[in-house]
Order: sequence, then C-alpha cells, then structure tokens
Amino acid sequence: MGTTTSIPPAPGAKASAQPGQGSQSGIDRRRRRRAKISAQVHVRAVNSPEPFEEVCMSIDVSRDGLLFASKFSGYWKGQILEVTFPYSNMAGAMNQGQPAEVVRIDPQTAGKFGVAVQFVAAKSDAKGERKACSSKPAAPVTQAVANTSQSVVLAIEPDARSAEAMRHMLEQDGYTVIAVPTAQAALEILRTTVPSVFIAEVEAEDMSGQDLCVIIKQNERLQKVPVILMTRAAQPADYATSHQLGAVVCMAKPFKPERLQQVVRLVAPPPALRTAYGARTGDPAERPA
Repeated sequence: MGTTTSIPPAPGAKASAQPGQGSQSGIDRRRRRRAKISAQVHVRAVNSPEPFEEVCMSIDVSRDGLLFASKFSGYWKGQILEVTFPYSNMAGAMNQGQPAEVVRIDPQTAGKFGVAVQFVAAKSDAKGERKACSSKPAAPVTQAVANTSQSVVLAIEPDARSAEAMRHMLEQDGYTVIAVPTAQAALEILRTTVPSVFIAEVEAEDMSGQDLCVIIKQNERLQKVPVILMTRAAQPADYATSHQLGAVVCMAKPFKPERLQQVVRLVAPPPALRTAYGARTGDPAERPA
C-alpha cells in the first residue's frame, strides 16, 4: 500500500410450480435476491443447551437474512441466534446484534455447513407488510423515505454512467449520494463531512481503497463510518486484507446496482427502513472487541 494522508478534524408472468417444486422455487427466489459479498458475521446461540459463539464469513446476504459458512454441526432449523452483521473486531466498531432464526442448513465441502438465517424482525415485518398490502395500496418507498432520511453515501466512482446508476438506485431509499471521481476529491469531502457509508475500489488509480480505509479508521472523527470496498480482481487476499483493515464488506465487481443497494441498506439503513431491515432503533450497542 502507498503513502496515506491524514485528515485534520472538521471544523413479467411467473411460471406455475409443479407439484413438489414449491419449496425449491422459494429457495431459488431467495437466492436470486441475495448479494454475494465477503464480510464477517458474529453468531451467538441464544437459550441453547450448548451455548457457543463464533465469527464466520458470510456468503450471501439479502434484506431479510444471510447465509454463512461454519464448521460447527450444532445448528438446527428453528434455532434462535443473535447475529451481528457486518461484524468487525476493530476497536470502536459499531457492532450491533439482532435475533435471527435458522431456516436451512446445507452440507458443504471440507466439513463445513451453510447456515441460512432470517432476521426475526424482518420476518415479523414481512407478515405485517403482506397484511397491510391486502387492505390498502402501499405508499411508494421513495416518498416514505425521502421525507425522513438525510443519510449520506460518499463513493469514489470515476465512471460517470456507473456513478449515475449508483446515485439513482440509492436515492430511491432516501440516501444523499456524493459520487466523486478520485480519492483526493473524497478526502476533501471527508474533511468536513462524516458520511453514513464510504465506498471505494481496492484498485483505485490515485489511491488504493485499502489505503483510504486505513485513513478513515485512524481518524477519531471518521473511524465508525462503515467502509465498503470493491475489487475487480476478487482475490482471497483482497478480501482478507480489507477485513483486517476494518472494512465491513468487500464486494466483487462488476455487480448490479441493486446488489449494492441491498448492502448499503444493511450496513446503514435509512431511519424509515431500520425496522424493516432488522436493526434496532436508538443508539447502536457496541460489542467489546
């Protein structure tokens, strides 16, 4: 990594399912809604005869839950867990656990298990949303959120078309998106602005996204900002280094804008959507590193 710079304090129709295929089609549908990302997840058993906790790597993430890989064979369907996602062991990390229910367990290679969980709050809200939709039309998400959220997403994106797609997608949820072409431009904004989310590319030309992550995590004013890093190489070393430096998520490029929308919602939900995405209201609880 190169030399880092310090930041001074701020002044169509659906096909009908064949008999016996309903369950599988539901699983496939949920899989299509997930974003494949790399991020740590902290899992703790709740009221279990065998209490345990572990830190795993997530595989897929959606607005309602996630799938992570574990070597522990003690999970069972219906089990209640406290899940912290994304999780970081960096000092001062804003780790916040939430209850989740195990909905599926899939054997994988090397003695691992894929454990799919659904956030309990998201499950309850989904039932409420279906009931509400059956009685009256739902208000547009953009209108409901835009009036209550001023969350800022700062992203480094040199491609104007990609930046516009990102802005269009995230602004639907009420985020204020600031897309800049260079790391230097982002550093100037960070002098006076504390964004809700910071997005950068590992292979950025003027400064590596990993270098920028170091700058943010070493700055007392900015160290709690969730950092999302992107990588075109998608090498295991990129993911490992990104997490070690404090990034909450590392995503492989290219990806569809709606996948980024899902991840941003998870790491920094707009106020109007916090309940729907399983986050608690009020100040986030911090877990000791």
